[in-house]
This record gives sequence, C-alpha cells and structure tokens, in this order.
Amino acid sequence: LRHAPPPSPPGSQAGVYPRIMERFGVRQKGDIRAIDNGRSNGANAATRLYETITTPHFSFTAVAARATAVAAGSLGIPIPHMTVSLCDLAMAYRTIPTSQPWYTAVAFYNPIPTPPRPEIYWLPGHNFGLASAVVNFGRYPELVTISVRCQYAVDAEHYYDDIIIPDVVAAGESGLRVVRESILMLGPGVQRPTWQRIQAPELDPDKDKPAAAVNVVLGVVTNMTNVASSPGFVAYSVNASRKDSILAIFRTAFERGVLSPHEAASLRGKIMFTLSAAYGAIGRAATLPLLQRQYRDVSHSFLAGSELHHSYMFFSELFPILPRLEIPIVPDPTPPLLVYTDASFWRSRKRARRALEAGASECDAARAELRGALGAVVYDPIDESVRYAAADPPWDLLLSSWRTDRKTYIAELEALAAVAVYTTFPTLFLGRKVNHFIDNTVALSALVHGYAGKPDLAKITNVFYMQALGLRTSVYFDYVASKANIADLPSRREFDKLKAELTGLYVRSSPSAALAVPDVSSWEQPLRSWSDRFSHLDRPAHLPV
Repeated sequence: LRHAPPPSPPGSQAGVYPRIMERFGVRQKGDIRAIDNGRSNGANAATRLYETITTPHFSFTAVAARATAVAAGSLGIPIPHMTVSLCDLAMAYRTIPTSQPWYTAVAFYNPIPTPPRPEIYWLPGHNFGLASAVVNFGRYPELVTISVRCQYAVDAEHYYDDIIIPDVVAAGESGLRVVRESILMLGPGVQRPTWQRIQAPELDPDKDKPAAAVNVVLGVVTNMTNVASSPGFVAYSVNASRKDSILAIFRTAFERGVLSPHEAASLRGKIMFTLSAAYGAIGRAATLPLLQRQYRDVSHSFLAGSELHHSYMFFSELFPILPRLEIPIVPDPTPPLLVYTDASFWRSRKRARRALEAGASECDAARAELRGALGAVVYDPIDESVRYAAADPPWDLLLSSWRTDRKTYIAELEALAAVAVYTTFPTLFLGRKVNHFIDNTVALSALVHGYAGKPDLAKITNVFYMQALGLRTSVYFDYVASKANIADLPSRREFDKLKAELTGLYVRSSPSAALAVPDVSSWEQPLRSWSDRFSHLDRPAHLPV
C-alpha cells in the first residue's frame, strides 16, 4: 500500500506509535538485500527470546543414509541406493504473518515527483534484522519438516528456509511432492480475512532441485552415488569454481600489494567453509596470517615472502589436491590403534656454562642449554602387539626454523612427537583408525582443531594433517593425564621400567631404535611432499572417518 500503513485488524488497540529503525543494504549475489537495523533503535536489546534454533550440517544426508542402512539391516535387505532433493521457500521472512503488521512499514524521501515527497510502503512479514525474526520464522519450516516426518515418513530437515530431503531411489520424487503438498495445505489458498493480506510461505519453483544422487546441499557438493556400494559412503566436496574464486581473490590482493582486514576476514571465512568439506582439519592452520591481518596488523601490505604470501602459496598447492570428505555408511569394525605420545623439556645450566668455557658463542651456549626427549607407545589390538620408540629433539635443525626466544618448547615438542610416531611406523598406520592420547593441552588443542596461534605449532599441525592424508589415517585425539600416559616412560628414557610394565601383558613388544623425527629439509619442501611421501605404499582408496 502506498502512502499509508495497512488498517489495523478488528479489535486492535487504537493509536499506533512508530518504532523507527534505520535500514541499510548488503550486496548479495549481485543484488542488494535490505537489512533493518534492530540493534540501533534498541529493539533487539528489548526482545526476550525463550527459544533458539539449531541448524543442520551438510552431513545430515550421511546421517539419513546411516539410518536407512540400519533399517535395511533390520529387514535383512541390501542398503538401497539413495538421492537427495531440495526446495526453498520464496521470500521466506516476508511471507510469515506477524501479530503486529502495522509496525512493518518503510518510509523514504523520493526526490523524483514534483514536488518531492516522503513515501511510506507497507512490508509484510518480518523485518529482516530483528532478533525475533529468525526464531519466529524458524517455527514454520520446523512445523513442515516435523509434519512430513511424522505423517509421511519423509526424512526431511531444514536450514532456515531451505528444505533438504534425502530419500531412496525407489521413492522417486515422492518426498519432494509430499513437502510441496504439505506447504500448500498449511497456507496458500486458505481463505482469510481481507485485512490479513499475507497467506503463508510458498515454495520458489525456480529453486527446486529434483532428486539426484549428486546435488549441492548448503553450498557443498553431496555425492550419494556410493551409499549402496561396499564400503558405502557419502562424499562431500566444494565446487572447483569456488576454490578458483578464492585463489583469484588472493591473487588480486597480492598483485595489488594490499589486503585489508575486511578482505582478510571474508577470505578466511570462504577458506574455512571450503575446508569444512575436506578430509580432517587439513589446511586450517594456514589461515593464521589471515586471522593476524583481520585483528592485529596495522599495515595492510601484501608482499612477496610475507606470511600472507606463504598462506597464498600453500592454498595454491592444496586446493588442486584437496581431499574430499567421505563419511562411511557402516562404521569400520576394525578396532583402532591406541597411540600415546609424550615429550619432556628442561634446561641444563651446566651444559651452557661448559659451552661458554669451551669458547662457544652465547647463541651456541643457549642452544646447548636446551634438553628434552620425545617418546611414543603404540598398541595394536588386532595382534595385541606393542611398539615403542624415543628420540632426542634435533635442536640445531629445529631452531633454524623455530623462534629462539621461548622460555619453553614443550608444546612444540609434544606436537612433534605426534608427527614423528606416524613417520616411524607408516605401514602400521596405513588406512587405520587411531585413538591418539596426549597429556599436553596446548598441543592437544592445536591437533584437535587443526589450528594454533603460535606459528611454529601451526606449522607442525599443518604437517600432521598432510601426513595423515598421505597415510589415509583417521585420528581421534583425546587427553590423558600425565601419570596415566605410558609414553612418559620412553620420553624420560626409562626403558627398563617400560619393559617391566609390558612384560606378560602383550604378545610382542617391538622397540624401535629411535623415533623418525623429520629433519629440517623436510620442513622446507613443498607441503604436497608430506602427503606424497607414502604414495609407494599400498594405500586404501578411501579415507576413513
């Protein structure tokens, strides 16, 4: 309606007072999306929300496939082939009726007419930008998905206004049709009072994605082709065009020599989304320079040889070989390897003093002061064998690339021990699931999240996941108390005590001469070398999860 808000419904309170909000636009997919600033006028702060929403991950389709496999197993039939279809509500937030429609109006000054004048337009539905809009709107697609699950056994889920429908091939597009008809019955076509102009949301037919084995779900290419194969899995990846666009943004900024904090934030968000559909936590640590630019850097320069440039070069190498995420339908019954790693660190003032007395420089004396050890114990439940190994940290090599002013290197050494055990026993880890226990929370956090604030630790974490990719190894990290960590013994060279602990408990104990700690030349090689170094082994085709 032009120049006037809609009439109040019968029985409404007389006298309507305006609640003014600013409006601004956000560029989105080649268009401008209007946002009402519910924060600036205090509306969001004055809104009390008693509920929230929980959105699904793109891996929901794998959850549905696993449930289908369980159902098929209970019936004694093979796992059926599956598809996924999607549909989208048209103008979702604007088509949900609100209890106070007279508050949703937009006013602006129009300079074109003669004379110029202010104009007022009524907006149906929610103001996009109010804290209550998302929660209140979410009730509708939640109702739709619960309804089709309970009444028609359609395994549907929604991400805001997007509805995801995994189904078996034999069902065709019946699931998509059920969702369509349910939405029609819930609003469109139902007679309502003339003052209530909004009926209910309808589907946007241009955004329907018919049932197919391969479809884009929440921006991620979802491939259900191998659900019924052996071993069955659902694969996820990101379109090559998305990866190319990220590298193009990087390249343009590098050629320009400038990357602003806002651009760094946007680029980091795009990269993290891309990596979410890849194997493990691979590559996340290489986003550290972007985080630094987003929050801390004063300079906006983007120069050759900088950390940002190294990040750009890393992703230029990683994206072409980025491994897709594969989630198995039937979990692998093979028991995981149990791995314990540990490191010790201390300083020897006597060694430093002796080095100075022998004529060494202060720098060499400082290095001589550093002492420590790495240790690892691996248990294979298949044959009940135990392997253990230890090594001294190669200080001269490591400090050529690590910072030399740290008070302690214990977190870095703990992470280095975690890398070294896989290099020491590569054939044992090949294609296996692993439960890896560490007693240092800093190193543990870095390896769990694939990310670290310290550049040295971030580099080790990056290498770990490249190495795990090369071995086709799936690792689950967990904390173990120091007194319960058996790897504490080899890290302190207490081999007699370790042998006494293992005597009579296991079939075989196989000590290694030393942990195979990668030397400094390995750290200077291209990152791809870490995933390719095990290519000569008989690696499985799929990555375990």
